Amino acid sequence: MTTKPLRSHTAAFDELAADYDASFSDTRLGRWLRDQVWRHLEHSLPETGRIAEIGCGTGEDAVHLAQRGYRVVATDVSERMLEIARAKALKSGCAERIEFRRLPLDELGSGLHGESFDGVVSNFGVFNCASSMQQLALDLASIMKPGAPLTCVVMGRYVPWEWGWFLVRLDGRKAFRRLSRSGTSWRGIRIRYPTPNGLAQSFGDYFDGVSASALGVFLPPSYAAGWINRSPRAFRLLSGLERMAHRFEPLATLADHFILQARRAPRGCNA
Repeated sequence: MTTKPLRSHTAAFDELAADYDASFSDTRLGRWLRDQVWRHLEHSLPETGRIAEIGCGTGEDAVHLAQRGYRVVATDVSERMLEIARAKALKSGCAERIEFRRLPLDELGSGLHGESFDGVVSNFGVFNCASSMQQLALDLASIMKPGAPLTCVVMGRYVPWEWGWFLVRLDGRKAFRRLSRSGTSWRGIRIRYPTPNGLAQSFGDYFDGVSASALGVFLPPSYAAGWINRSPRAFRLLSGLERMAHRFEPLATLADHFILQARRAPRGCNA
């Protein structure tokens, strides 16, 4: 089961681990975006239960959930990410509520076979690394209780911010890299960019009540956010517009990321 794609996935995210929090999680933009996702989780997750986090990275979301009383199984392909996450959980005093596991995304179904969760969470583009969205939907459905909520944050396909940012720099290749339906290569990994409607269709056989919210229509992508992290006034203006964008589901199609929420359909209907 240890294949060349697995090694490249592991290496790619191992290389990001040491600087991930400083370059994103601990920035003004990163904190604000994550807080919006947590607001969604407050409304969707049950009051208690066992939650699976797919692609936990450095553990920000796993720790947040554990501190609120959930039991968390947090998976990631990168051992270096997991090392940071474990240390963070210990420092936060909630390590006994989190079980960290090294597990590639495309081995989710076999790696968690026979387990059952009250909800599944995946933040900031993990699902974009899946080789098949249909298989991912099946794998998720196989580990979720009927009616359990799914909340995932996915990188979108149509991003005007990205077009403008790179076209001004005369880099058309990067400006339109997300438009290819076959995805694009990043650090040896094939990254795919579904639309909210496309992902809803892929998940439709196993999930009900699929909805999407924009995350990054007015606020820039993280690679273009240096200036806004240094400008509180600009940040207040754009984040206010961003809150308004959350109310209009069609804008999710034009966002850097979108928050997709759904519930596991009754097994008798779709499994």
